[in-house]
Amino acid sequence: AESSDMNGEMSDRELAQIGLLGIDIDGTMLRTDGTMSARTKAALHAADAAGIHVVPTTGRPFIVSRDVIAELELGGHWIFANGAITRHLGRDETVRAHWIDSAIAKRFVRDLRASVPGARFAVEFEIDVAFEHGFEKIVPAVPPGESVDDVLPFVDGLVQKVLVFDESVDLDTLYREVTDALDGRGVASYSGLRFIEVSAAEVTKGGALDLLATDLGLNAAQVATFGDNHNDVSMLSWAGFGFAMGNATDDAKEAANHVIDHTDDDGLAVVVERIARARTSLS
Repeated sequence: AESSDMNGEMSDRELAQIGLLGIDIDGTMLRTDGTMSARTKAALHAADAAGIHVVPTTGRPFIVSRDVIAELELGGHWIFANGAITRHLGRDETVRAHWIDSAIAKRFVRDLRASVPGARFAVEFEIDVAFEHGFEKIVPAVPPGESVDDVLPFVDGLVQKVLVFDESVDLDTLYREVTDALDGRGVASYSGLRFIEVSAAEVTKGGALDLLATDLGLNAAQVATFGDNHNDVSMLSWAGFGFAMGNATDDAKEAANHVIDHTDDDGLAVVVERIARARTSLS
């Protein structure tokens, strides 16, 4: 990736072709203190008004995204759980979902417990979550309900993700241990929070955006993505325009076409404002 402040890097004519923005939430749309700047919100609404599909694309499940949904006030497509769920909020419609069967989710938990003795778990369902003690201390938004000794009795029906946490080891080590234990049966990823996320084998942010873009009559060359972490690599490398934040991990920066300003310096807003202006001028 090349470092870029967007000045002279791409023409307005190129930027005007962008019809979809896939935007990570934490560390990209939100500042490091968890707030959304007024400039960012205004830029995203300007893009929406210019006819661009603004698609928040997050590792969060729907249930812990409600604060951002209420703050942003955009009722179009949203992608949750690292690509497992695509919803259109205005229509209250699940467009696409990749579930983990409950029996498989239980097997993941049992296998990971055997391989990673210190691991504890949370399991995300369509509109709920079960979590073991300590999980409530490591998430940005405390999930509803009480922690439990063991999630397995609560795993029933459709599962979005299995989350693995172990405070006794560093995140990179835990990621390797989880990946080895999965042996290709699921996709492990992480986004800087203190847990590993396990999704169904076909699930990535990039894959979800690819399918949604096809639904909307667009291709990768007409999509810009913005992210800051490991779970954003698939969409940053897939899109025609991949923008890694200045605060991004090394692998996210390597996957992107451009590295832009830090999220605390409104890096996202600066670029989206220019894309919206270019799109408006085209029409």
